[in-house]
Amino acid sequence: MVTELKALKRNQYGKDFICKTMQSVYDELKPDHFYIAYFNKTGTKATSLAYYVNGNKKVSNISYMLDDIPCRKVLESGAIYLLSSQAYLVYPKDKLLVEYGFEAYLGIPIFSKYDDVIGILVCLFEQPTTLTPLQFNWCEGIGQQLGSELHYLALLAEQKLLLSEMESSQRVAKLGNWQWDVQTNTFTWSQEVYHIYEVDKQLTPNLKLVQEYIHPEDRDRVIHFMNNIIISSHSSYNIIYRLLLPSGKIKYVRNESNIFKDDNGNTNLVRGIVQDITEFYHLSSELSITSNKLHVTYNAIIEGVWEYDFSNNQTITSPKIWDLLQVESGKVNSLHDWISIIHKDERRAAINAFKKIKKNKCQLFSFEFRTNPSSVNNDSNLTDRWFKCEGRVVEVDAFGKNEKIAGVLTDITESISTVQQLNLAKTVFDNTSECIVITDHCNNIVTVNKSFEQVTGYKKEDVIGKNPNILASGMHDKRFYENMWHSVETTGQWKGLLYNRRENGHVYPEEMTINKIEDDNHEVVNYLGVFHDVSVRQQTEKKLRFYANNDALTTLMNRRCFSEMVEKELVFVKDNKADDRCYQAFSILFIDLDDFKAINDLYGHAVGDKLLKYIAETLLKHCSDDSLVCRYGGDEFAILLKGYSSSEAKKYAEDLIGVLLQPIYIDTIKLDITISIGISSYPESGFTHLDLLKNADYAMYEQKRNGCNGISIYDGKLQAEYIRQLRLKDRLIKAISEYKIQVYYQPIIDIETGKICKFEALTRWFDEEEGYISPVIFVEMAEKYGLIGDLGKIVFDKACCDLADIRQQGFTDICISINRSVREFSSCDQKYIYDVIERYNLPFDKIMIEITESAALDEGNNILELLSEFSQKGISIAIDDFGTGYSSMSAIIANKPNVIKIDRSFIIDIEHSVESQILVSLVMDMSRKLNLDVVAEGVESEAQVRILSKMGCHYIQGFYFSPAVEIKQVIRLLEQNAACTIPTNV
Repeated sequence: MVTELKALKRNQYGKDFICKTMQSVYDELKPDHFYIAYFNKTGTKATSLAYYVNGNKKVSNISYMLDDIPCRKVLESGAIYLLSSQAYLVYPKDKLLVEYGFEAYLGIPIFSKYDDVIGILVCLFEQPTTLTPLQFNWCEGIGQQLGSELHYLALLAEQKLLLSEMESSQRVAKLGNWQWDVQTNTFTWSQEVYHIYEVDKQLTPNLKLVQEYIHPEDRDRVIHFMNNIIISSHSSYNIIYRLLLPSGKIKYVRNESNIFKDDNGNTNLVRGIVQDITEFYHLSSELSITSNKLHVTYNAIIEGVWEYDFSNNQTITSPKIWDLLQVESGKVNSLHDWISIIHKDERRAAINAFKKIKKNKCQLFSFEFRTNPSSVNNDSNLTDRWFKCEGRVVEVDAFGKNEKIAGVLTDITESISTVQQLNLAKTVFDNTSECIVITDHCNNIVTVNKSFEQVTGYKKEDVIGKNPNILASGMHDKRFYENMWHSVETTGQWKGLLYNRRENGHVYPEEMTINKIEDDNHEVVNYLGVFHDVSVRQQTEKKLRFYANNDALTTLMNRRCFSEMVEKELVFVKDNKADDRCYQAFSILFIDLDDFKAINDLYGHAVGDKLLKYIAETLLKHCSDDSLVCRYGGDEFAILLKGYSSSEAKKYAEDLIGVLLQPIYIDTIKLDITISIGISSYPESGFTHLDLLKNADYAMYEQKRNGCNGISIYDGKLQAEYIRQLRLKDRLIKAISEYKIQVYYQPIIDIETGKICKFEALTRWFDEEEGYISPVIFVEMAEKYGLIGDLGKIVFDKACCDLADIRQQGFTDICISINRSVREFSSCDQKYIYDVIERYNLPFDKIMIEITESAALDEGNNILELLSEFSQKGISIAIDDFGTGYSSMSAIIANKPNVIKIDRSFIIDIEHSVESQILVSLVMDMSRKLNLDVVAEGVESEAQVRILSKMGCHYIQGFYFSPAVEIKQVIRLLEQNAACTIPTNV
């Protein structure tokens, strides 16, 4: 069969060969439908050259895309593809297979001489089909034989299609091409030129005919131009002129040509195009007129017009856009530049709007935005300018995808401002504390605000349309209302006091202002009434007056009012000095509850408040009518006793203490309280009310310092001591801040060797005014005023620094014992101790922390946990002043110390006191059983050393060997290998 095809190809060509081949296909395979098609150059489309149904050729051919159909597999594989059954199900997107329901598909590739697949022979079967081996070989052969013919016919088809498309394009464009052979003076032109000149297609074109059709008014100009061009050195020309046709019709044409010359520079050929631009010419004139009008319109309207093309990212705008935005047009060259103009707070809304348009999710969009301040030209414009951008899709591509949008940009700053002002006005109207009622010109209620509803009790919907006289209380007569409205109508306003009635029937006073509102023609539009409830104000003023002079909790007179009353009493006494009937003296008592903070902490502030109220009631009950009682502040009270001398005031205070010593029950809680009272009297305690108040305060705090629960009468010495204490405190603060606190060290002696093994760090302060201040005084002061934390840090840092110097001198066995105050544990974090030790590169086991027995027993300060952490680090713990606390054994068991230090109060009497000897002996026995070291403090005599040595004491400390010395003396003692004389005849 292949041989027959080759013979057929030698005798038949082109379409005849295709026809014979298709007949051979039908004879061999009997397909129901079959066709030959060629592929385009990109391999995306197939176009048939011959289509047969049941062996008969169809007139029309088909063209189809290669997506998701079996022909794509043949193109890509270059092999025969047979789908024996259910082909229409396997390829549901193949319209031909599905439309006819073909069961079998056979695709035979057709190859070029370069072995490229250029086409396909497709056979479609209504019934399932298979191929024999001979048929398969035949199919392969026919694919090779059809290649060259298919390529030739495909080129012819494309050429014919191209020619047809070119002629169609020329008809649409009203453009024809022509050629003039100058040497032979012959003309040829395309079919469209016949249409332009409106001449018979049988007419042979010539130069004379062309020139005759030129409009007489243009003919000389055009002929002269063309003759000059032909003999010139120009290679092309373009000219527009008119044609005058035999029918009398005038056409505008554009003639564009290329000139070809021979080697001698002579023109031998001219080729060109002629285009009918009549419609364009008239349209251009109309467009020019319209454009001018549109330009004027663009500049006249307040909106800016814009257009954006997604395909090329090109934007077209009217000049008004730039005026509105106050942006230079040259700075905006892309969509990103446009977006950057928008304020960052509205930028996301704009981006989302464009995204929805681009993704075909909508056809219209609108959003509002402010300009980015950094983008506009007007730097001084501090007011935000608002714009509204509206647009819609105006053009889509062939696939229905949004391609171009257009719209307008409007400056809505004034509208936004108006809305904001209206919203502000509404907010003010709704939320103002003033009651507002607005009526129409007939005095029927139009609207009321929320305050009106709250004050009157009427709801808005219940009063609209009604006359405001529904509020009338009946307390004003007809004459009153006539005068009120006469004032409104004549002056435009009335102000005054009205009594109106609430919805519940209660009458209340209100201050009302009524204003008449008129239009431009002085016609009444509305009446505006603004009022407020005076009763509420009166109650508020009453409360304010009360709280201005009284304490809110106890209702007693407050400090300010009490101070004024004392001043008035002083003036009264001075003014009536000569009148024996008037008091010549008076006294002031300052009363403070002792440990009131503990009651608050233990039982809560509610109980504390009830206690203060009880105290206030008790003070009032025991005062005469002439006396004034004040809550001065916190848990402090003050009493002005008119006519009382200091001795009489003291007797009154003693009686008061007796009353308040009785148990007090608050919410079933039994409270036992004590008070401290300070007394100042006129004239011996001061001559001004400020002095009397201050001095009573001095006296009260002096009693606090002396142990509370008592009475102190002011004298000059109290004040001087108080001031001295305050000044000393200020100098202590300065000394701590300037690191003027010194640290001395007292040796601790090993009683067996007599050698120094430890030092206790003791703080010292040399005051510039009073000299050396006892640690008992300034440490207590530091604890009282919250300075102990800073003081402790200075001492600890200095002690560690000096220990580092001692170790650097070679005395590496020396240990430093450093005292810690109970207030330090509660007022500041002690973890800084580790940082200081590590900073000076000290072993933890060379540091001993001394705490008093009372501090060791204070579980409220979480000392146990902290001491345990110290021990884990290797820091030794010593309990100082052992034996002076409430439970020495509890301190040892709870804290597990390394050392206990027996207080000097027991050592000083050890020679003569059997009780002291017994206590020290017991401590020694206990220490041996608990494996604790014992240090005896305050050792001053040889006899004491002898007794302690006999009892088995480990270490001694005291003046017997050395007082506390500064660091230089410490180094000297160590270098001298100083030793204590320990008696041997014990």
